[in-house]
Amino acid sequence: MNVEGAHFVPKILSKGGESFVVVDLYHHLYELLSTDNQLLALLGIAPEDKDSLSKQIIKRRKLAQLSDVTKPLLSFYATSGKRDTDNPLLLTSFFRLDVITPDDVELAHQIANHLFHLLDGKSLSMNGIEGLDTYVVSQQESDTGHSSAYCFTLITKFTLQVC
Repeated sequence: MNVEGAHFVPKILSKGGESFVVVDLYHHLYELLSTDNQLLALLGIAPEDKDSLSKQIIKRRKLAQLSDVTKPLLSFYATSGKRDTDNPLLLTSFFRLDVITPDDVELAHQIANHLFHLLDGKSLSMNGIEGLDTYVVSQQESDTGHSSAYCFTLITKFTLQVC
């Protein structure tokens, strides 16, 4: 049945038979980041404030224009994703992670270094889905367009073999 105006979101079955939607990565990546105590400490989030501050500091979207940056921010979002042309059972998705600080280069580099070690060359299990491989494929300084903010960016590739 085709309902006019309805949107179709493709689901893919993983090896375990669980359905997997690329947008699920947003939720799972947020869970991974917001429960990492070392990352939270680097972002200035105290354990007792974790629930209230994590959503303010770790953003699951591209940030629009920055206002005054007074605390570290972490923004992540999908930049592209597709099935492999040679192997249609291989799904890849690229995520950009922007580490933004109030002009504190050293802190941004510490956070980016931790993210690199958290995500590069790992095989993650998320919500019963095994074999979600991650690699950091690019790292660079990025322009914020704001004189009092510094941004360091990591591009991460997620790969999942589907059945």
